[in-house]
Amino acid sequence: MAYRQTNDPFADSSQHATLDTDPFSDPVKDPFSQPNESSVSFGGQSTNAYGDYGRGGANDTSRADELSRREAELARREQELARREQENAIHRNNWPPFYPIVHYDPNIIEDPTKRQTITLIGYQWYALAATLIINMLGCIFLLLAGASEGGADLASSISYVVVIGLASFILWFRPIYLGYCRTEGKTMAVFFYIYFLFGGFHLLYSIYMLVGIPSTGSAGLINTIGMFTQGHILAAVFGTISTVGWAFQVLGGGFLYKRVWDFKNGNGDISMENATNQLKASSIKTIVLHQSRM
Repeated sequence: MAYRQTNDPFADSSQHATLDTDPFSDPVKDPFSQPNESSVSFGGQSTNAYGDYGRGGANDTSRADELSRREAELARREQELARREQENAIHRNNWPPFYPIVHYDPNIIEDPTKRQTITLIGYQWYALAATLIINMLGCIFLLLAGASEGGADLASSISYVVVIGLASFILWFRPIYLGYCRTEGKTMAVFFYIYFLFGGFHLLYSIYMLVGIPSTGSAGLINTIGMFTQGHILAAVFGTISTVGWAFQVLGGGFLYKRVWDFKNGNGDISMENATNQLKASSIKTIVLHQSRM
């Protein structure tokens, strides 16, 4: 692009400049006398090349509102995700500690009453496991003491440790734990009714073991009295401890059973109809397999 000769301050001139010559005296030769064509001009009206950056106003308010809205949306989604994880019980397996195969942590239950109930039921199951082992030891001492049905008692007591220990965990302790981990009654219903069924059988079994009939695998009351009368103190001591353990299962288990039943009565969604609907939607096999992931 060529400039006009008259506007070029560096063009040759017949009049040579001296030290006393003012280079800006001639407006034609003054480069600053005319408006600049760039976006930022030294003459005339200047243009802000950076726009409205850094200026407050309605734009900043709308941006702040938009950021607040997005933060609230993210918080809501995080809460929803946490709720779904709790509903689906997606947690790292942590029990038993020596070989974790399931997750068990009553602290994830937010409601303090529900958390207390499931914690007490957990203690009941631990007490059952200890009672089964002590009962087996009592039956060993029955055999050593020369009880007529000592062999049958010992064989049955060994099977109880394995069968009753596993069955009680799967059939009534685990279902009620999963039920209390949920917040919606309709998803809780099937687990509660499984507990009511097998928890009831457990109470009857505990009464049976408390009596301690010979050859039944129980070192309970009758066998314990027999050992005291015959002077077999060691067998009698283990029988007494076993009897106390079975009494705790009857009384403590009955109290907790009633507590769970009252909770069910106070929650209209925990009904046989909802439990039946859930069983129709998911088979028993699906529910049982689902426990291994929770």
